[in-house]
Amino acid sequence: SAFLGERLEAIAVNSATAGLHLALEAIGIGAGDEVITTTHTFTASAEVVRYLGGEPVLVDIDPATFCISPSAIEAAITPRTKAIIPVHYGGLSCDMSAILAIAAKHSLRVIEDAGHALPCTWNGQLIGQLGSDATVYSFYATKTLATGEGGMVVTRNAQLSKRCRVMRLHGIDRDAFDRFTSSKPAWYYEIVAPGFKYNL
Repeated sequence: SAFLGERLEAIAVNSATAGLHLALEAIGIGAGDEVITTTHTFTASAEVVRYLGGEPVLVDIDPATFCISPSAIEAAITPRTKAIIPVHYGGLSCDMSAILAIAAKHSLRVIEDAGHALPCTWNGQLIGQLGSDATVYSFYATKTLATGEGGMVVTRNAQLSKRCRVMRLHGIDRDAFDRFTSSKPAWYYEIVAPGFKYNL
């Protein structure tokens, strides 16, 4: 979070796929909801929508950028559309000004798939600083910042961050560090939701 700005929270996860899943779950994507993403992406960008019972809506790219076309996004919006997953590709960023304007116009959430985007920029700002609900990075072996496996969710939304932190480790309400720094006994924690094993 220091690299991207102090107001951002960063949540480490074991893959960008896990991060996308957590972010969509945290914004409430569920059965029957439509999430718009691009045809030019790895399967994870669409399959995480299916994990939650939603319907991925695939739209075409802008041939000049190889990234999702804002006009194609707007044409695909229906009353069931709840979110957009723009995918930054090969170090090229999506037209985030247009995408965020479309999202604001239609009251949609935006979760950026930035697996191929560190440290690219849009209008002089790093991807992850642009005002979407969350941005998800990948640290897989083929990415620009590689650790073999891993990912990161960054967000300014404290509630989204809290939900991702809880859900990434079986729905446990306290992380390992907190267990040794709070006034509660180290052994005591609550399972507040049926979470996942996505911690790193």
